Amino acid sequence: MILQRIGILGGAFDPIHEGHLLLARQAKMEAGLDLVLLLPMGDPAHREPFAHAAHRLHMCRLALEGEEGLALSDAGLQSGVKYTVDTLRLLKKQYPGALFSFIIGADKLPSLPYWHEAQALFNLCSFLCYPRPGIHTEDALEKAEKCGARVQMLSGASAPYSSTLIRARTAQYEDAEGVKEKVLCYMAENGLYQEDLLPRIRPMMNAHRFRHTLGVKKAAVELARVHHLPVQKAALAALLHDIAKGMPQPELAQIAEHYQLVDPENTLMIGAVLHGPVGAWLARGQFGVTDEEILNAIRFHTTGRADMTKFEMAIFIADAIEEGREDYPGLERLRFLADKSLPAAVLCSIEGTRRYIQSQDGREMDPASLRTEEYLRSILTEEDKQWMCASMP
Repeated sequence: MILQRIGILGGAFDPIHEGHLLLARQAKMEAGLDLVLLLPMGDPAHREPFAHAAHRLHMCRLALEGEEGLALSDAGLQSGVKYTVDTLRLLKKQYPGALFSFIIGADKLPSLPYWHEAQALFNLCSFLCYPRPGIHTEDALEKAEKCGARVQMLSGASAPYSSTLIRARTAQYEDAEGVKEKVLCYMAENGLYQEDLLPRIRPMMNAHRFRHTLGVKKAAVELARVHHLPVQKAALAALLHDIAKGMPQPELAQIAEHYQLVDPENTLMIGAVLHGPVGAWLARGQFGVTDEEILNAIRFHTTGRADMTKFEMAIFIADAIEEGREDYPGLERLRFLADKSLPAAVLCSIEGTRRYIQSQDGREMDPASLRTEEYLRSILTEEDKQWMCASMP
């Protein structure tokens, strides 16, 4: 009978990052393991995780896509599982006959003899210990082995990533390094490790507008991923893009005029345009947003502008194509173009709006949109033009 050697890397994974994956790969290679199980703990004994267990489990699942020899276990999330020994007993039932090695850091080695039901644990598994900078292991290793623990030291490869630092950067709506793209997008879509803005945003709009906002957020994160733009910033801009949409027209006009947010000759009487600059004003004043690119994306999400950035284009087009949008002429084409070329998609959207407005008696296109259209035509590459002419599959 060939025994399967399984490594177990437990932790909060709050969130999982490349350092965890590097450690799992290294342990598998050095110890000759057949498999390494990543084991998110639902209720760790020594600290409360920041993200819900279901989120952490899903992030691990996304991070493990394409990782050969690494797998995910939900044993640590089962009812009654709190200590390592509980987990090992459950895994023994799931993998009968397997030889288990629990992977720990050198900082955990001195406390190993004092773990919950240590002797029972030592009978259930051996340990693989990876080094930690500045941690000396000789005395702790000798003491652990005298207590019955079987420990193999790993050479280990460290990576400059920390869940604590990743959470801190995410709280500031920055894309942290060391997080796989799909995990980063999942964090952005679900607002993990950030202030929950939804209770503040929901009262500012009706139910239909709120559903639309969530749809724009989802679309913006996906476009940011496709076009290599900041996903956390995209999620925030999308959440706030319509916060002024439900305000009465006179109030919008009063704020815009008082704070000189727009050119009064062109736009003070157009409510569909005013909610953009007033929304940017609210985002700064009520939500503390200072990032000018986010503010511009909110400010110009209905008209665009000359010199608009790819980030602004992503928010503009996400607003037009989110999955909850009722069908309108050209919607499917916009969705097709959005993944291929942001300038082409925004130009196509503005052209469609202009044609619609021209078909209505007595209505004129906002001058800012006309300037945007002219600007986009001037920057289109040959590839952009080809996509505009391409047939949809």
